[in-house]
Amino acid sequence: MNKELKSLLFISTGLFLIFVLIFNLYTYNAARSIPQASKTSQILNQNRLRAPNIHSSSENWAYPKIDNAPIELVAVKQAKRILVINSNKRQVIYIIHAQINLPAQKNSFRLLHARGQQIYHINGSQQAIAKNWLGINDGNYIETPVTDMSNHQVSRNLRKAPKIENTIQVSTPDAKWLQTLPENTPLIVKEDY
Repeated sequence: MNKELKSLLFISTGLFLIFVLIFNLYTYNAARSIPQASKTSQILNQNRLRAPNIHSSSENWAYPKIDNAPIELVAVKQAKRILVINSNKRQVIYIIHAQINLPAQKNSFRLLHARGQQIYHINGSQQAIAKNWLGINDGNYIETPVTDMSNHQVSRNLRKAPKIENTIQVSTPDAKWLQTLPENTPLIVKEDY
């Protein structure tokens, strides 16, 4: 290889590495994040997300083991996600795709001991059946999307599922895992990051 080709290769490699560094810095600073957890943990977990599907977990990895760690849930309505945060480490340990039909509040909700396999919603003449529910204070629920609405089957796509007021709808595996979380786990609902 002659000197000119070597210097051209060296310069182009250097420019490429500078471009990668600038791109990573821009991505890190442009990413919207919540203050309860480190920005790095939020970016890393977003990279592990699957496409929303009612029959599969939200991330490619296995569900985290809690082991008496203080857990906090942050539901972000615009992003349609629940971030599971280890409060001690200030790290996002899991992200769940969700259809959030609760109002954003400054005060946190609390998970209740009430849990079950099937729940019925009645609103006037409209009746709905959902599965794998978890109670939240003030008459709210985390559950799988409705499977039956007024005696008709409904879409099993998480994004196309009919909205039920006062609920957060998640996939079946995610709902079953959320049922294992301890009572009084805080749940904060935010409009956006």
